[in-house]
Amino acid sequence: MMPGNVFRLQLITALAGRRRPAMRIGVTLLLALPFVFVEMPPRAQASGLTMIIVFTALFGTAVGHARLRFDRRLARLALLPIARPILVLDLILSSVLARLAPVAGVVGLFVLVKGRSITPADILVLGAALCAGLVLLTVLGMAVAHLASSNAEVHLFGAVTAGLLAVASGLTPLPQRLRFLAWLEPANPVARLRHGFVALADGAQSANRAGIVASAALLAFVAAMAVQRWVSGADR
Repeated sequence: MMPGNVFRLQLITALAGRRRPAMRIGVTLLLALPFVFVEMPPRAQASGLTMIIVFTALFGTAVGHARLRFDRRLARLALLPIARPILVLDLILSSVLARLAPVAGVVGLFVLVKGRSITPADILVLGAALCAGLVLLTVLGMAVAHLASSNAEVHLFGAVTAGLLAVASGLTPLPQRLRFLAWLEPANPVARLRHGFVALADGAQSANRAGIVASAALLAFVAAMAVQRWVSGADR
């Protein structure tokens, strides 16, 4: 393994063995089952599923990154002959891919049950929203881990961050004085993911050409970066 390939090291560590990945997928799917099979308003279904993804990805990243800090492994990784931006990129990409399987299982189950009229274009747009949302949640989780000085603070800061993000993403009804946050939803990938779930539950998917092109470009960019880091791991 090349000395700069932190991405490969972290991803292999996260996916090592069968028990841990299986537990992640199983627990996430178990939490999502009521929002998939129980009849409820589409907005409630979408908000519930999105909140599960928020907690899974944000807390998973925060706890994992805090463990890296507290065990001094992050300090040792920083000693590798690799630029700091590349090290951060490797940590973000590896965390995103490690959390992708559980949440992708939730999205796939919801599409299988509710997506009677879904098209490949709709799946592409929903997948891009999921990918962008995971990147945002990973960055927030890493920030929480850096701010916290103990495991208790990790959970406290993580809960506060998740709650604020839920409000800003429209997962909870907005008070009148906070209605201005709705203007930010088009630029918020978590809010876009919720909108995608609502459209899927309503059977009203309407992916436009611009959205399809942007989604394809985003997924291709993230995939290309992940492949480049896995293959070379070099400081480019």
